[in-house]
Amino acid sequence: MTGPEAKPRSPVLTKVWSVFDLIVEVALFVIDVVRVFLIGVPILFQRTFRMVFPNELKNVTGQLVLITGGAGGLGREMAIKLANQGCNIIIVDVNLKLAEQTCEELRGKNVSTYAFRADVSSYDEVRALMDTVYREIGPIDILINNAGLIHFTFLQDSTVEDIHRLIDVNVKGYIWTTKVVLDRMMERKRGHIVAISSLSGVHAFPWAVVYSTSKFAVNGFMAAMTEQLRLQGFADQIQTTCVCPYYIATRKDIVEFLQKPRFKLLSTKYTAKIAVEGILRNESFVCVPPLFDLGLRIMQLFPLKVQQLVRDLIMREYELHAAL
Repeated sequence: MTGPEAKPRSPVLTKVWSVFDLIVEVALFVIDVVRVFLIGVPILFQRTFRMVFPNELKNVTGQLVLITGGAGGLGREMAIKLANQGCNIIIVDVNLKLAEQTCEELRGKNVSTYAFRADVSSYDEVRALMDTVYREIGPIDILINNAGLIHFTFLQDSTVEDIHRLIDVNVKGYIWTTKVVLDRMMERKRGHIVAISSLSGVHAFPWAVVYSTSKFAVNGFMAAMTEQLRLQGFADQIQTTCVCPYYIATRKDIVEFLQKPRFKLLSTKYTAKIAVEGILRNESFVCVPPLFDLGLRIMQLFPLKVQQLVRDLIMREYELHAAL
């Protein structure tokens, strides 16, 4: 032995140290809570102020915007509004003819437009598309993931093929386009990633179980991406926006299925207006209409049975369709 043996710590001393460690941990936790309060309260006041007096719209003149599913519906209306802001537009859609028609209409606004056909559920097609865009046109400033499918079915009525296809387009499509573009945005230290989701990704919609599931996935993906960019030091350089609209009267099948909605379906023009304004204000989350967000957040504070009362008596979801 080169030295005296260490004496074991007495049980009493061990207990004292354990209590001391616990006190230190609690004290540090309380300090962190106080710090959050002191830093967070001014942010809350600022956010409340901005609800009444929003930020000015950023200047996007000359920027290149790529919109998936942009040939018609909401994607087309957003393309029109962004072209009005001076953006050059790339329309990506499985319907190339309709995409070209939309581009032709936009050229009257003195902007450059481009139409491509691609299936966003295929990583290889997305990769090839983006390589072509960056090589022949230029870097993408704003990526808007809008392509999506909707099936109004209960789970047991959904076919395996339909489920695969819906998840591939609604979820994987958003991931593939973002994955391919993200490295290039990081290299430029500039960009904006937008996802068109749905209130069905905040408020579960029983008439379209798989669709609602896909939109919850999109919301989670965008929330995780926002935090990833913050952790990697890109929060001030690469913006994210997740848009969650109520149901839009974009297609005949949607209008026919939602026979007795408690609230009027949104128009594509109104939805595009709110969405684009949110994007141009760098808002991370945009609800359409805006007040629905507050209502759903309050609703989620209550127990499940109370939430179900809201569904039955206020939203009257059971009346949406005559299947039951």
